[in-house]
Amino acid sequence: MNGNLITKEQFDALYQNCLDFVFLMEKVSDEYHYVYINRAAEDVFDESPIDKSLSACLETEVVEMIVKYYNESIEKQQLLQYRDFYLFSDTKRTNETTVTPIYYGGKQYILAVTKEISQQKVMEEKNLFLQSLFDMKMDPTIVLANDLTFFDGNPKFEQYFNCKIEDWKGRMFFDFQLVSPEDHESFAEHLQDALNGRGHPSVLYTHKKADGIESQFLVSFSPITTNNQVVAIYIQWLELTKNIQLKEDLRQVNHMLNSYKGALNSAANICITDKNGVIKFVNERYAQSSQYSADELIGNSTKILNSRTQPSSFYEEMWKTLLNGQIWRGEICNHSKYGNRYWMDTTIVPIFSDNGEIESFLSVCFDVSDKKIMMTNLRNIEKTFRLITENTNDLIVITNDDGIIIYVSPNHINRLGFEKDELLGRFYFDMMSDDSKELLKSEFSSTLLEEGDVQIDLQIKTKNGETFWAETYLTAVKDAERDEVFQYVSVAREITHRKKREDQLRFMAYHDSLTLLPNRRYLLMEFTKLVKEAIALNYAITLLYIDGDDFKKVNDDYGHDVGDDFIRNFGLALVASVRDLDIVSRIGGDEFIVVLTNMSNDQYIRKQQVKNTIKRIQQTLKDGWTINEQHFSPTSSIGIASFPENGHSIEDLLDKADEALYIAKKTKGKNSYHFSS
Repeated sequence: MNGNLITKEQFDALYQNCLDFVFLMEKVSDEYHYVYINRAAEDVFDESPIDKSLSACLETEVVEMIVKYYNESIEKQQLLQYRDFYLFSDTKRTNETTVTPIYYGGKQYILAVTKEISQQKVMEEKNLFLQSLFDMKMDPTIVLANDLTFFDGNPKFEQYFNCKIEDWKGRMFFDFQLVSPEDHESFAEHLQDALNGRGHPSVLYTHKKADGIESQFLVSFSPITTNNQVVAIYIQWLELTKNIQLKEDLRQVNHMLNSYKGALNSAANICITDKNGVIKFVNERYAQSSQYSADELIGNSTKILNSRTQPSSFYEEMWKTLLNGQIWRGEICNHSKYGNRYWMDTTIVPIFSDNGEIESFLSVCFDVSDKKIMMTNLRNIEKTFRLITENTNDLIVITNDDGIIIYVSPNHINRLGFEKDELLGRFYFDMMSDDSKELLKSEFSSTLLEEGDVQIDLQIKTKNGETFWAETYLTAVKDAERDEVFQYVSVAREITHRKKREDQLRFMAYHDSLTLLPNRRYLLMEFTKLVKEAIALNYAITLLYIDGDDFKKVNDDYGHDVGDDFIRNFGLALVASVRDLDIVSRIGGDEFIVVLTNMSNDQYIRKQQVKNTIKRIQQTLKDGWTINEQHFSPTSSIGIASFPENGHSIEDLLDKADEALYIAKKTKGKNSYHFSS
């Protein structure tokens, strides 16, 4: 190689410390010769391959594969990747190579970078295995990578939650917004436990399904490990359906009981007593629930099952109803033979004799113990939710479908200064600044009504007129029967400090840290807008490239602290010398850029305008300033370029002004200026 593309020193500087294998190859006829390799790649060879061909250094099978991909890359003239292993194989080569074709100086080169991806191979093998399991899973299931991005999921997850896994692969799980804001922290903790190797078999969560209806799920979290390292998390959802409610219309059962007996026996607990409550018949289900045998029950009073959970007045009222010939319906807590309490939803029907007298009672019972437990759990969940809602720092608002507030959390009193009654009945939009009000109206029509929820930063107004920023999650709640929105729920968290920090970071990104003047990035961002305005208003733009004379001497004689103050004063002097509509920018060291806007399109007039501005700058610098009792009266050299004569982009004008600055210094010396031609 003649060194035309890159020297050995340049190659080493770029790749010598790279842990991947890097090869620079030159195509010679149908062969590829090694030009350079980095230190990591040297360990592959017993002796240096430099200037040797692939076939002289590698096995024929390997050479054929490499040449195939090299030729393909050159033919297509584009970067490509290939791997030299197969999933579920025992091959020791587990590499991925990126091939880049380079044509230079009449020669064809290949830059190949090879990295080892053994762990990725293992993950892909596991992925294929898990995929076969997912397809057979009846419950929603996903796998998250250890950075909590979607790795894979089964069709049930897509069906339940309206999520196309292919669209979400590689994206963060919490961006999917399946987990409600109030469950976010708990869910994140379980994910972290799984990443730490601790799984959770079943945790209760409420999620909104694809049809918009909320349902409860038992969610399990399981870590997937490789070599004692958690590489992924397996998550499964099991929906909790309501207990099947069997509703049978009991007709006249006097002489038709036998015909209905089979159906009732398979669905309900049946008991027949005389008018004094002595058991005459029980079906098998009734006996199983009581844990007595039928023989043990028959002949005994139903009092044998009394758990004493309900007061005597409860039974007195029941018997009063029955002896009056009326049907009684209610829930009775019974006591089994072995001391277990169980609840029965019971309907007792009086059976009359031919002469109209009560001769027996038919009880049809349904075991609702699970329902009772679930209702208790739901009440506990409701109580917990109320405690969270009433004590959270988040601002929670519920409105009707017209946006009128029907609930606010108590912390509105402390943070906003409003009493609860002052907010109820008002429009939710009234709580926001004008800008946020317009933004939210836009989100309502474009996102919230279509997708059902939205996250947005809003400015909330307090009672005294102050505003603060809040990160707000808005959810549209639909009526399950009408499939129409009937409420909106807003959960807002104050982020004023974060917003201030973002504003500070945004300012520092576009301003010089020493002088706080705009920097080069600011000029690049603003110049396009300035050009559009200049064209629209038929104005010109002039750029002054200003370099302070002898600034290095200030640093050398007085130190860097004085030098920093000098630069700050220099920038202030420039700002004082130009108009408010002009821009003064520091681009480094003692170099400043002044952008003069709204300049005349007449070149003669504009030249006089520029000269007048430069005179003001020179005079302000001559007046100078004092630092630590030392007075400074600096001078400057200035290069001048204008839009549109000298260029249409900021880069063109900077180059032209820099050239003019060089000429001013070279031909005129200090305290001079020169116009670009």
